[in-house]
Amino acid sequence: MPPMSRSQRNLRKIPSVDRLLRDFGPSDLPRPLMAALARDLTGEARQAGKPPATDEAMLECLRQRVDALRLSRLQPVVNATGIVLHTNLGRAPLSSEAVRLMSEAAAGYCNLEFDLAEGSRSRRGGYVEKCFALLTGSSGAAVVNNCAAALFLVLHQFVQESKPEALVSRGDLVQIGGGFRIPEILAASGAVLREVGTTNRTTPADFKSALTDRTGLILRVHRSNFYMEGFVEEPKLAELAELGRRFGVPLVYDQGSGAMADTATIPGAGKETTPGQALELGADLVCFSADKLFGGPQAGVICGSANRIETLKKNPLYRALRPDKLALSALQTSAEAYLERLSGKPIPQVPIWQRLSATLETLSKRGQKIIEQLRPSHLEIQLEKTFVEAGGGALPRSRVPSVALKIRMPGRRPQEIAAQLRRMKPPGIGYVADNRLCLDLRAVFPAQDNILARHLAALENQSVE
Repeated sequence: MPPMSRSQRNLRKIPSVDRLLRDFGPSDLPRPLMAALARDLTGEARQAGKPPATDEAMLECLRQRVDALRLSRLQPVVNATGIVLHTNLGRAPLSSEAVRLMSEAAAGYCNLEFDLAEGSRSRRGGYVEKCFALLTGSSGAAVVNNCAAALFLVLHQFVQESKPEALVSRGDLVQIGGGFRIPEILAASGAVLREVGTTNRTTPADFKSALTDRTGLILRVHRSNFYMEGFVEEPKLAELAELGRRFGVPLVYDQGSGAMADTATIPGAGKETTPGQALELGADLVCFSADKLFGGPQAGVICGSANRIETLKKNPLYRALRPDKLALSALQTSAEAYLERLSGKPIPQVPIWQRLSATLETLSKRGQKIIEQLRPSHLEIQLEKTFVEAGGGALPRSRVPSVALKIRMPGRRPQEIAAQLRRMKPPGIGYVADNRLCLDLRAVFPAQDNILARHLAALENQSVE
């Protein structure tokens, strides 16, 4: 037998997957996931043609990959970023009543498509759609799985082959979260984009001159994550609605944020046109997200005339985009809370409104209590006033006053302690500014204050050690 080459000897030194898993020991991850990570690691070593310096080095590399995968599991976090509607952290938290109803629906059966009065099959979402129709003053409503899906469905249905064009101001051709762009949604739906006006100035006359017998609809998109100032002009919804009526072209408004109450009551938040107000101004169809200022689960809502809504529901895409029983359960609870407001009651205390409307005095008192729990402390902690954004594609002009714990740890970079905080149970998510770790309390629930205090105490103990 010929002697082995150096490369062959190196390959034989690479530990097997079974040996790596045995040396790793018990793990809370499923064994197939652990085996896949170990297999990737050994495969990379074979491809490189050399083993790691030691078996322990390879085992440490596996530990790092397991740790990273474990952290990617969906889990609760403490949102101390100051961004209340944080898209990356799940946007609007749900009320306890919504969570209860979702849990009951998930744990057993429910009348999702069953008429309890007649004992026969019924249409999914009928009750919650009636709630949305009442909330917006429309005669019809439909619910799909998000706002992008709502807009896609509307475009797909109402921009037909004989009238393929959708008129959109150049200033409304925005990019929404996750890299999705309005022109791409239009193209995917089959609509032909007809750009109107300029980026900063578009007038009703621009839309009028763009109208042809190929025009299927006029689309207005709310600029949910930016705003323009200076030499700007845009047509009012009422002006576009009047133009659409005159030429028999429907006006669709992508309202986006789902603001169902007066956002001007929140200090520094600014004012949003609600879906109901948009319909009053003449929009034929309005679509919006339920998991933003509405404070519900991920869903897209379309409101408008019953005839147009029924036409949408006959589209085969509607079935592909419809929500499940969990989303409908949470939506039902949130919609009922807003309906109570129509009887003269105050803005419903859904969690998102509680977080946005908490007073500076309340936040400051909570911050002081957290600091008092840490005394005596080697941490350098200051409580300072901040300004935060609503986030999540809502209230782009918002500068809501807040307070934050700003922390220095001698001998440690703030990025390091921020990373350590993210590895705690539950993870705490802050941000780094002015060479300090900042933990803003605007989006932190009062019940989580003690968690932050314990995490900070643990950080301090580790720094002392």
